[in-house]
Amino acid sequence: MGHHEKKARLFFFFIIIALFGSLILSPFVAAQSVDELILMTEPGPPYNFLADGKIQGISVDTLALMLQKAGSKLTRNDIKIMPWARAYHDTLYTPNTCLFSTTRTEERESLFKWVGPFGNFKIVLIAKKSRGIKINTVKELNDYKIGVINEDVTAQMLVSMGVNKEALNKVASNLYNLKMLEIGRIDLWGYGENVAKWEMKTFGFNPDDYETVFVLLTKELYYAFHKSTSDELIQKLQTILDQLKKDGEHQKILDRYLK
Repeated sequence: MGHHEKKARLFFFFIIIALFGSLILSPFVAAQSVDELILMTEPGPPYNFLADGKIQGISVDTLALMLQKAGSKLTRNDIKIMPWARAYHDTLYTPNTCLFSTTRTEERESLFKWVGPFGNFKIVLIAKKSRGIKINTVKELNDYKIGVINEDVTAQMLVSMGVNKEALNKVASNLYNLKMLEIGRIDLWGYGENVAKWEMKTFGFNPDDYETVFVLLTKELYYAFHKSTSDELIQKLQTILDQLKKDGEHQKILDRYLK
């Protein structure tokens, strides 16, 4: 084989490799624009849920407004409601994906790129304002009857913190806890704060009649993106969210669901 023929074949070989490589890599190019994103969430009011055939909630309404401000063709109708485990797996391994509402923990920090926070997951103890209950230490909790959901994380957390099991009143539903709190059969109700406010409204109770008297745990909620998502896109969405907070638009969304 002549020298020129070798060079020609080598050149042709590299062209084939380049073309083949582009075919392989093209589906995995990182999202550069909002319109490329695949948006996923799970049922979890008041942040994300389906009602009257419409996907809504704090995180959904906030994201829908962010998409609008970004000039995207995507709307809330493009958000997929999926089982958490599947959506979490997809966001870990599939480019161009976004999952919410996701707690930003130390273990997850390097697994995703983040935009937020747009809310928080706060596990608290709630009392009727009229009772005037003040609590400063975990030890004081043993002086009260605390309503919890059987096998819920709140019940497990209280026991692990040193609260006597006898202080816990375990039931199957939050409606029962609310009714008992209202008539004084329990002193405190342990649950996620914003979810509790949502359920008060849903069941016909006035959230203004109740108050958080002790915080057990707080985690902030974010939109989590696949790691390959471009930094420019992440920054663009973060800037839009920050502006919504500054302008009071985000607070209006919070009030819509929690007041």
